[in-house]
Amino acid sequence: MRGKIIAVFAVIVLMVGGLSYALARASLGEIASPGEAPRALAAAMAQLQVDGLVLERWLASHASDPKLREPFNAGTAPARAEAATSAANAIREAVAASPELARTPPSLVVLVDTKGVVLGRNASALMRGDNLGAVYPSLKLAIEQGVTGSDVWVSRARNEQLLASYAPIRSDAGQIIGAVAVGTALNDERLTNASERTSGRLLVVAMQSGDGLDVVAKSRDAPAPLLATLTASPAKDSALQALSYGRTVDIGGLSGEYTAVGHALDGYGDGRRAVLLSIAQPRTPGLASSLLWPLLGVCALGLVLVVIAAYFLDAYISHPVSEIEDGLLAIMNGRTDLRFEIEHAELGGLVFRLNSLLNQLLGVQEDETDAEGRPSRAPTSASFRDALEVDERMAALPADEIPADAKALFEEPEDAYYARIFAEYVSAKKSLGDPVDHITREAFVARLKASEQQLGQKHGKPMRYKIEVRGKEVVLLAVPLA
Repeated sequence: MRGKIIAVFAVIVLMVGGLSYALARASLGEIASPGEAPRALAAAMAQLQVDGLVLERWLASHASDPKLREPFNAGTAPARAEAATSAANAIREAVAASPELARTPPSLVVLVDTKGVVLGRNASALMRGDNLGAVYPSLKLAIEQGVTGSDVWVSRARNEQLLASYAPIRSDAGQIIGAVAVGTALNDERLTNASERTSGRLLVVAMQSGDGLDVVAKSRDAPAPLLATLTASPAKDSALQALSYGRTVDIGGLSGEYTAVGHALDGYGDGRRAVLLSIAQPRTPGLASSLLWPLLGVCALGLVLVVIAAYFLDAYISHPVSEIEDGLLAIMNGRTDLRFEIEHAELGGLVFRLNSLLNQLLGVQEDETDAEGRPSRAPTSASFRDALEVDERMAALPADEIPADAKALFEEPEDAYYARIFAEYVSAKKSLGDPVDHITREAFVARLKASEQQLGQKHGKPMRYKIEVRGKEVVLLAVPLA
């Protein structure tokens, strides 16, 4: 029996464990929902746009500093260049010290004239005379319009990979004399920071390079095979469509465990300079495998508990069953006086009925009392017939010697009389410690009426009783009513 119990409950534990794992895996599969990549893309793009906008506003508020005008008023080109470098260094230090720009430290600060030609840059004499307006037309357009702006400055030839923001510089008369531009690094660290501040998903910034796609920056942990897939058709074609159409496009051609969407990076230049890709990777495989071992451990613990529980359950059931089997075999072999004495919460009723059946089959009178000696049969009038002890001495008294309370007994209503006598009788029996559970009112009243009728016929006068306790007995004292 023990083996059967273990087998049944072991199957149940394994079924529940397997079902739990399947349900957990299915639930975890919902993590990478179809709308997750677009949401991550929107959040990351908004973060990059905010970064550029904050830098633009900061530059606009500082472009009116008179020190920024000094390089444009210098008399010679070398003097203008040196003054521009000093002003660019001051701007870089101010940007680095600004709390709202702490997450995007500047990599490049330049001052340019109205045509976008560099006067000077921070910390170096390089780039002086470079025509950034020709390389990045949006810078020249912003200077002409006198507005702030941002753009993606990526040039492999110039070794530039920046997100640049700029603001116009005006003379005392309000005329535009140039601009100040600040470039922040567009690298893996920048995208990782944007990912961590938004969705935590993989981010990739890419630009068109001829007919191909050039990955400029990626967030941390972007696998190399995935990047190779992005730069090949059909994923490359989808990314270029997103760049051309200016809308969100699903990126096809990725492996089954990745989903990706792309959108042109708005807020920088004409909005077609770079494409931002958001890649969602289902977390189910890793999480499911991490859940497998704890689940196996729980199942193993469940099997151990099943074995322990089966051992005790088998002992609890098998031992009394074995004792009953041995006892029945002994009775069949001639021990007709054998009776079972097994106390068991579940099998106790069966044991009692077996003993009763044996007593009936073998003609043995059963003990019908409980552990306290009380009868177990339903009460009848015969159960207390011998308990009615009647004193008839007053029945033969002449009329002048009859007690005065006989009149009160005669006038008492019959129902009240019998109810009172029964209550007094039971109370008297209890006071003597006699059992009264077998005495019912109906049987007692029936016996009392029969006794009164018999005694009245004997003495020729109606009779009623009074209850008296004499020593260890309860006596019915007969009182004549006439």
